[in-house]
Amino acid sequence: MNAWKFCLAAVLFSGIQTVSVAATDSGEKNAPAKPSLVTPEMMAKYAITKQTLDKKPNCNDVTVPLLQAFCERPILNTLDGQIRKLMADLVAKQAQYPHVDLQKDHQAWTLRHDECMKDKDLKMCLELSYMERLSELQSQFDLVPKEGPIHYQCGAEKQDVWLTFYATSLPAVIVKYHDQYREAFMGPLSRGVKYTSHELTVIEHKQAATIVWDDKTLECQQLAD
Repeated sequence: MNAWKFCLAAVLFSGIQTVSVAATDSGEKNAPAKPSLVTPEMMAKYAITKQTLDKKPNCNDVTVPLLQAFCERPILNTLDGQIRKLMADLVAKQAQYPHVDLQKDHQAWTLRHDECMKDKDLKMCLELSYMERLSELQSQFDLVPKEGPIHYQCGAEKQDVWLTFYATSLPAVIVKYHDQYREAFMGPLSRGVKYTSHELTVIEHKQAATIVWDDKTLECQQLAD
């Protein structure tokens, strides 16, 4: 496989940075309660002046967890903006896969995204969630380089499966099995061989793959070109 599949975007490991635009005033009565309510307009509402920012470079006075996450990790604003732009640009375009419903998929992602409010590491959960959605859009609309579809046969019955790998923000794979399509993403600790999502797991081997699809574990062999 190409080298890009073994590289996560450096932004994933960016850590807490000095803020360029910060959210503040934890006493604001209308502070958003979950990620789906955060918009560029909302973040602008909480922006503080450069003079104030210079005195609080680490957002120490922000106590609302969601606002603090956006304050301490400015990349969240960047990712949010990229997704919003793509959603607007892609409305009139045709996805590369028949299963894609742009608005329905976005609503489903928003629900999963909101679950980050329960996560112990809110900032990392939000960042990974944004990167997964960005990667979904990049792959589903063929916006980045890809490798495949690569033909595999799985199990004793030699069932046909096709894998397509994408050089997305989080390297991704889309699996076609029984005329259904599912997607999974390479995690930060996967070392380039494991892709996971809420509905699929793919573990790569040399000329082979293990695919977990619902309650089935498929051992697959790649066919020669």
